[in-house]
Amino acid sequence: MIPVSVNEQLRQYGERHYGGHVLALVDGIHYQQHTGQQLTPETDRTVSLFAGTNDMALAHAGPWLVDPNTARDFLADLRELEQVRPGVIWLTTSESLERQAAKLRAHLNTRIPNGRSALLRFWDPRVLHALNAVCHGRSERELFRAADAWHYLNEGHRFTINDNGIYRRTMGASERL
Repeated sequence: MIPVSVNEQLRQYGERHYGGHVLALVDGIHYQQHTGQQLTPETDRTVSLFAGTNDMALAHAGPWLVDPNTARDFLADLRELEQVRPGVIWLTTSESLERQAAKLRAHLNTRIPNGRSALLRFWDPRVLHALNAVCHGRSERELFRAADAWHYLNEGHRFTINDNGIYRRTMGASERL
């Protein structure tokens, strides 16, 4: 099941916007280690963010989007994974699975000070939390505008981030439906 606080955020979002829903941003290697199964692309259910990129060979281990509305059989695994590994971020969005994936793909790589490109592991809740703490300027917050809200666990606490950098601790890791 989708965490209670994420469902409540979605309900509030739905009152302001039409068509909002939740997608799960999942670390493929953590999913595989937790379940013993690799995520695979399935139309309207799962999509790799590495699809169509130079990193396609690493798709099994990289970031995936899962639509819990069409992939209900994944929900129990995702809920368990979120509790034991930094491998799940819930996104509130009005975009379809494919459109959301395209928006996130644009942020997979970033330029580092020496001018080289580096993979930005924003699908790891620890990295996302740290990025939110240091990204303040409008251009620095572009990633956070790729979804309406980002919900995740960090050090046993649930946080929500939007593009303005507003985050709040909601409920602890013991939150249950």
